[in-house]
Amino acid sequence: MPPVLQHLPTACQRRPLSCGVARGRTAAPPILGVHRLRAPQQQHWQQQQQRQQHYAAGGRRRRLRAQQGPDPDADAQSQSEEEEVLSDSELELDNGTTGSSTRRPATPGPPPPQGPSNPWPRRVLQVPLAAAAALSKEDAHYLAKRGRTRWWRTAQFPRVPGETDPKQPPELQIWMKVLPLGLIFFVASFNLTILQNLKDAIMVTTAGAETLPFLASCIVLPASLGFFMLYGKMVEALPAKTVFYAALSPLLAFYVLFTAVLYPMHPSLHLNGFYAATASLVPAGLHGLLKVIEYWTFSLFYCASELWGSVVISVLFWSLANEVCTVTEAKTVYPLMGIAANVALVLAGSWVKWVNSNLVPLAGGSTQAMLNYLMGGVVVLTGVMMGAKFSLDNWCVGDYCAIAADGTKPVAKKKKQKGSLGESFAVIRSSPKIMNLALLVVSYGVSHRLFEFAWKGQLRALYPTPAAYQSVLADVSIATGWCTIALMLLGKFVFQHLGWIAAASATPAIMLAAGAGFFGLSLAANQGISVLGMDPTAMALAGVAAGAVTQVFARSAKFSLFDPAKEMVYIEMSREEKSKGKAAVDLLGSQIGKSGGAWITQALLLVTGSIAGSMPIIALSFTGVILSWLRAVMGLGAQLKEYELQKAGEAAAAATVAANGGAPSHGDGPNNGGNGNGPGAAAPSPAITPQAA
Repeated sequence: MPPVLQHLPTACQRRPLSCGVARGRTAAPPILGVHRLRAPQQQHWQQQQQRQQHYAAGGRRRRLRAQQGPDPDADAQSQSEEEEVLSDSELELDNGTTGSSTRRPATPGPPPPQGPSNPWPRRVLQVPLAAAAALSKEDAHYLAKRGRTRWWRTAQFPRVPGETDPKQPPELQIWMKVLPLGLIFFVASFNLTILQNLKDAIMVTTAGAETLPFLASCIVLPASLGFFMLYGKMVEALPAKTVFYAALSPLLAFYVLFTAVLYPMHPSLHLNGFYAATASLVPAGLHGLLKVIEYWTFSLFYCASELWGSVVISVLFWSLANEVCTVTEAKTVYPLMGIAANVALVLAGSWVKWVNSNLVPLAGGSTQAMLNYLMGGVVVLTGVMMGAKFSLDNWCVGDYCAIAADGTKPVAKKKKQKGSLGESFAVIRSSPKIMNLALLVVSYGVSHRLFEFAWKGQLRALYPTPAAYQSVLADVSIATGWCTIALMLLGKFVFQHLGWIAAASATPAIMLAAGAGFFGLSLAANQGISVLGMDPTAMALAGVAAGAVTQVFARSAKFSLFDPAKEMVYIEMSREEKSKGKAAVDLLGSQIGKSGGAWITQALLLVTGSIAGSMPIIALSFTGVILSWLRAVMGLGAQLKEYELQKAGEAAAAATVAANGGAPSHGDGPNNGGNGNGPGAAAPSPAITPQAA
């Protein structure tokens, strides 16, 4: 345990050892500088239970020494430390904090000094925990209680319900989980930003944006399936605490291999002339696939970089966080994790720009130097991440300690069996509300992927070198981090004061407006048309800038506006609709949403032969998908309005019955106002997950 948490100043006055210890009874000492007279209000029960056995053992050792006499060979220092600890226990026992009926009376003496109830170290450590807990708790009540009527409209959308339960300050012991988990998530997000920018800079500037759809569907997807099969074998065969290292080591080893061996030797390793020899044998739309094969080392690096996000963040980190944190702790820990991830996004983009502007020019502007600096940082930070995981295994508190100590796997909960793709389609067709939800998820994935392929193709034409290309992506990462933090703080107020429809339609509306600017300016620049007196180069630059705005908002709004709006719809569903509908929407979102854009782009490449030639059709497809998205939002808004009106009518009918003397007893009626939510308010839903909050 770090010293700052274990040895904070104490306000307790110690008594001499002669005060005595009650036989067989112990009590926890004052914790983290909280005075013993205030312990019932602020003591940490979990820490008290963990230390209880230690003090009991100390009392038994002292009584045994009293019977056998002093041991001349004993370590004087250890005896003094034990007596100091026992004096704390005596002080608690003598003042009646253990509740024993046969307690020996305390030796008369001066009363202990009244120390500060909340010293400054505790206050400093308490501030971020209390802020995160308050934010997540308010969001949870906002989603679960829904004390409002006609919440889809602006004028009648009341404020978020307040907290009715007495607020308890989060335990400072949570820092033992926040610090290592936050460091792991920070490093994982930092490395993800660098790897995403680096893989695009190397692959797109070398082989062109036409390779991206083939990489996504033909290389990354099979590699992801294979890696997850291997991960399942690791979980079954290895101890629980070693799975993290075993799954992370292959990726780290490949990054080192690529930086030190494959990239320096790529001129001799690549299949030089393969594209030139086979281009005439296949349609022009398959030329991107030929380049994927010719530059096979770059394709492997692209694939390994894509696996970092899906393996390290989606699987390894969140599995570890869900295993370490309880549901109560997650409400405090997870908001801090989100802040750490977005701060990492900003710092990673700044680090990339600083390397490209200060270190790479010293090496003559070579891509190898850029790769050495950036991938060297990735390797070093991955080692730091493993060290944080090691500290979590050895010094974590709570239920995770037993798992980390013996390396055994916890008893797995029985998972719900996911339906097949056909069953998911049947569930979606059975409910208009679930169908609109599926349209939301699929539309986001397809539209974002279509835009991203076109934007990166235009970006390569203006920034042909890896360093320049990566600098632009770094600027986008920095802007995305700041925008995400701002939307995380403002998202709740958007839902509260503008309504669900406004919040749910913000993402597609801004993507449509900014995307129209990107596609319009890019098409005009490609055709040599002058707009507002700008030459084609200036229009292309303006189009890329509009595309950067689209990319920033599409990524930042995903977690601050789009996901909360989607999760709110599940609140209004029945239990069966929630279980079946969410599984179907998630399955289709991962299958069609992620791969649909790549398959559409591949089909267009087969017809036109290049991204630039496919730009008009991509623009039309992008616009059509966004309009379908907005239509689904309006349909969901109408369905939610109808549901709220029906619920209000039922509440009014119940109120009429209650006024006529037929109200159910004990406040169990549907219009029970005991929770302060007003007529028509739904009963509190079961506790939602921190991810939904």
